[in-house]
Amino acid sequence: MLAILLLGAALAVTSPTTTAPAGHGAAPPPIVALDAPARVDAAAPLPTPQFRRFGLSDGMPSSTVNAIEQDRAGFMWFGSNGGLVRYDGVEFKVFHHDAGDPGSISTSDITQLLSDPQGRLWISTGDSGLDRYEPDSGRFLHWRHRDDDPASLSHDEVWSLAAGPDGRLWVGTSSGLDRMLADGSGFEHIAYTLDGKGFGAVRALLAEPDGKLWIGTRKELLLRQPDGRLQRVPMDPSVDRNVEVWRIEGGGDDVRVAIRQGLLRIDAQGVARPAFPGLKRVNVFGSARDSLGQLWAATIRGLLFDDGRGVQTITAQPLLLGGLPGQWVWRVLRDREGGLWFAFYDGGVAYLAPGWNSFVRFTHVPDDPTSLRDTVATAVVASRDQKLWVGSRGKLDKLDPVTGAVEHVVDGFKTEVVSVVEDDAGLWIGTRGQLFRYVGGKLTQVDPERKLLSLPKYLAAAGGDQVYVSCNRVGIFRVDPLTLTPTLLPMAPDAKDQALRPSMLKVDDGVLWYASEGGLMRWNAAAGRLDFVEGVARDGVDAFAFDRDGFWLTRSDALEHYRWRDGKAQRDRLVDARHGWMSLTASDLRVDASGQLWIFGDTGLWRYDPVHGSFRAFGMQDGLVNGEFNGKQTSITADGAIYAPTQGGVIGFRPAYVRTGGSAPELAITRITVRRNGQVVALPQQAGQIRLGWRDRELQVEARAFSYVNPAANHYQFFLKGFDSHWVETGNRGEREFSGLGAGDYTLEVKASGANGAWGELAVPLQIHVQAPPWVRWWAWLLYLVAAVLLVWLVLRSWRRRIGHRHAIQLAEQRGELAEQASAAKTQFLATLSHEIRTPMTGVMGMAELLLTTRLDATQLEYAQAMQRSGSMLLKLLNDTLDLARIEAGRLELEPAPFNPRQLIDDVAQLEQGLAQARGLRFALDVADDLPAWLVGDAVRIKQVLLNLANNALKFTERGSVTLRAERTGGGITLSIVDTGPGIPEASQARLFQRFEQDASPQRHSGSGLGLAICRELVGMMGGSIELESRMGHGSTFRVRLPLPEATDARLPRPLAQPSAQGRYRILLVEDDVIVAAVVRGLLERQGHQVCHVGNGLAAMAEFSQAPFDLVLLDLDLPGVDGFQIARLIRQREAGGRRTPLIAITARTGGDEEARTREAGMDGFLRKPLSGDQLAATMAAVLRELAVAD
Repeated sequence: MLAILLLGAALAVTSPTTTAPAGHGAAPPPIVALDAPARVDAAAPLPTPQFRRFGLSDGMPSSTVNAIEQDRAGFMWFGSNGGLVRYDGVEFKVFHHDAGDPGSISTSDITQLLSDPQGRLWISTGDSGLDRYEPDSGRFLHWRHRDDDPASLSHDEVWSLAAGPDGRLWVGTSSGLDRMLADGSGFEHIAYTLDGKGFGAVRALLAEPDGKLWIGTRKELLLRQPDGRLQRVPMDPSVDRNVEVWRIEGGGDDVRVAIRQGLLRIDAQGVARPAFPGLKRVNVFGSARDSLGQLWAATIRGLLFDDGRGVQTITAQPLLLGGLPGQWVWRVLRDREGGLWFAFYDGGVAYLAPGWNSFVRFTHVPDDPTSLRDTVATAVVASRDQKLWVGSRGKLDKLDPVTGAVEHVVDGFKTEVVSVVEDDAGLWIGTRGQLFRYVGGKLTQVDPERKLLSLPKYLAAAGGDQVYVSCNRVGIFRVDPLTLTPTLLPMAPDAKDQALRPSMLKVDDGVLWYASEGGLMRWNAAAGRLDFVEGVARDGVDAFAFDRDGFWLTRSDALEHYRWRDGKAQRDRLVDARHGWMSLTASDLRVDASGQLWIFGDTGLWRYDPVHGSFRAFGMQDGLVNGEFNGKQTSITADGAIYAPTQGGVIGFRPAYVRTGGSAPELAITRITVRRNGQVVALPQQAGQIRLGWRDRELQVEARAFSYVNPAANHYQFFLKGFDSHWVETGNRGEREFSGLGAGDYTLEVKASGANGAWGELAVPLQIHVQAPPWVRWWAWLLYLVAAVLLVWLVLRSWRRRIGHRHAIQLAEQRGELAEQASAAKTQFLATLSHEIRTPMTGVMGMAELLLTTRLDATQLEYAQAMQRSGSMLLKLLNDTLDLARIEAGRLELEPAPFNPRQLIDDVAQLEQGLAQARGLRFALDVADDLPAWLVGDAVRIKQVLLNLANNALKFTERGSVTLRAERTGGGITLSIVDTGPGIPEASQARLFQRFEQDASPQRHSGSGLGLAICRELVGMMGGSIELESRMGHGSTFRVRLPLPEATDARLPRPLAQPSAQGRYRILLVEDDVIVAAVVRGLLERQGHQVCHVGNGLAAMAEFSQAPFDLVLLDLDLPGVDGFQIARLIRQREAGGRRTPLIAITARTGGDEEARTREAGMDGFLRKPLSGDQLAATMAAVLRELAVAD
């Protein structure tokens, strides 16, 4: 029994003043959750601390460790006989003495450590004085005794260290008490003011925040008041007056003094009294309180543990997993997470996580016949007397979890015990292959010849001493407790072979449940057989358990929960890999009193919280030494404690008391290296900053989260401002390498989480400055500036010229953009204005034409002709303006086609003869004989240029002649207009082709000033040029050069049809403007046609459907249905029949109207205003084209 206690798997418990003798046990310390208050519970399982050990194989230089300290950053420091050791949760770094390096530690034999409020680590080096570690440089500073320096250390043998509230260091040496001067240059030697020979060796020091200093020597305990008064601490009469003090710890109202005779506490009256009254004297070296306030004392014979109910002794078990590694415990320390660290003279270092008492463990202890007989437990069942039946390999024991006492019951089984059931008479014991009945100390095998129970596996008991056994590949049997006769239970008829491969057998509320590879079944009393549970898929079920609302079950790939509804099981929760399921094979499930589910597997223990849908894994950090739960039979006792078999014995815990949570870990950067000149160099941090040279490469930063609960579960994230766009996850590897940092400043932030998942950040981010290369440093820039000054007089003019040119280009681009915008706006305006003008012009010019066909006297005739001329001039001005706007907007397109240049010249001459005769001038032609017969070009635009030039020549020539010349030139023709007018001044010639420009003459204001500008634009679009030669008094010559290719296969254009006096047609006119309709109707009726006029599309369709028409004239802009829609409707109606000619009439000038009318199915196009001749010619052309097509 004693060995169990020494393991920490069993602690001997006594009353508060006595120690329990070996082999007996009392109430253990309670298991307390973080959110539950500490309390004494006599029925609690015996606490069994499981120590995590660190020795030579882990990186410790010696198994003798004299001191432990945690610095301000979070590092754990160990002072050993082999050097100073720093531990960051991942690796041990050892600082050895190097005789050739004055910056190394003074000796490798370290006796005391102290981290002061400034974060500095002070080291007592035995008889080699005092050292201080400088973390930025990794070097050590030294203070030694010197006979010639009275301000030096009083002795090189340093026993104790303490830091006062003012930050000054107290040092206890073999010669007395020293206090370091504020500047660190020396020491003040404190006088001993009491009667006697002096302090002697000052073994222990404790400085309190109020200025008090507790002093322990080899013979007495002293207290130095803040004013410097020294007094002896009164002792309890039971304590020897001459005490040998080892260490003073705690503070405030809990000052503890470790002495050779035991542990003392200073009471409220300032008297030192035994901390463990009545306990046998033992040499105590130190003490600490854990996070629950429980007291631990380090002794020469192990540990003393006081949980408030009694003192328990934990002795060494170095060969047992989780046992105390050494007998001589030199120091105990609680870290900032609440974990406990132990230093051993003979066992290295041990650690207990903050939640160490969440689990208890019972197992076989070598050389202890009172322990369990096997290290492996295979089944655990609560007995009726609140103890545990523990099955193992060939044996069955009975364990009291409160005291740790073990009763050896049965042995000799051939295989392991897999299931145990207790009834009123005795036990049913199932092993792998056999079933036994144990009553009154007698063991009887059921079905010894194994005729039926060939492969028994699991047992379950119901009321009335009914017991059931599952047999692999056979089925479920009910065994009669009197005759021991097995009876096979019927199964559902559709049960297949998979149903004969059992995985669990349980009884709930008197009903038998059975899980197998074929699914989940339960006993159907009405049918007298096992039926599948309706609503549960017939796939393999590993384990199941019941809760208040239904039941849980596990499969290899999911956890499922079911509720009962209308007599059927309905799944209301599925937890698969997407929700955190670990894809494990569960050996058993248990639901605790709070509804949380505990999952036992062969790879660990998990708790599932149904409220939050989260999993929590448990391991060594929680006190769970072995997580291989290999048995199907776990147990819940009456007080809610759960016990389970594992490969390492019996594990027990009370769910409500399992510790979880915790704070975020502290975090620090532990190492920074860079590759410099081909070698890896460590960089010191100076106030959280580092500087890199421009040649440095491969910056590597190592960070450590100082959470020692489970270092393997620590996770890290890095974010380098100025380099990263997001946090970079590095997993458990707290390192990051940067290989491509450019010159500049960066800030490195680091985050880390511990085993509890809480994230902590680096307190001060690391500032990184990367030096710029030499060619971009200040002195390099100075050289560049000098060179620039020397060259500036050479490049300044060129630079200014470039800037001016760039500004000019930008200004031109801006002007161009503005001009384009203005041109587009102007084009749109002119198109709209043209549309609005053309409609009334149709009325004016049409009425004038109709008027001229009536009988008029001379005056009336003159008026009507003047009206017609004015309208023509207005139309020409409008057309010129629109052409120019289209050219500016880039919307005027040439239509090159074969044409006869001689015919074109004759047409121009015929059009200009009338004007020449009216002015008394002669219009002559001079056409070269070699002029090509056919050329390719836009004849309309060429004629427009010649008419503009000829009109101008006739307008400004008062006498003589105007001649039109045409001659062949290389690659085209040259057309010239020669007049005998007054000539053009040379100053006016340069601006004559600009818009709205005219030469000064009596006819200055008789034109628009657009003609020549349009001519220049049109000629330019044709790739030609226009030239002017003029002398005052000798006339002018305008020469147009056009690069027009010859047409080798041109077809002769058809002549325009002339109105036929014999053609009489029935015409439908669709026009909404009454005046325009009257004009068009009048012009058509004058030609002998019959006209039917309608004003909208609907009326047009009605007329068209009543009687056929020879031709339809359609206005495009009609109210309601426009001309395009009417044309499409007519063509749809004519589909497959006679095609009626459609001619569009419009005032639009957008440029794409004619193409759109063709797409809509129209045959001809006329733009307002129009004349009778235009109507006749267009109608004739359309009718002829249709006739040819037919």
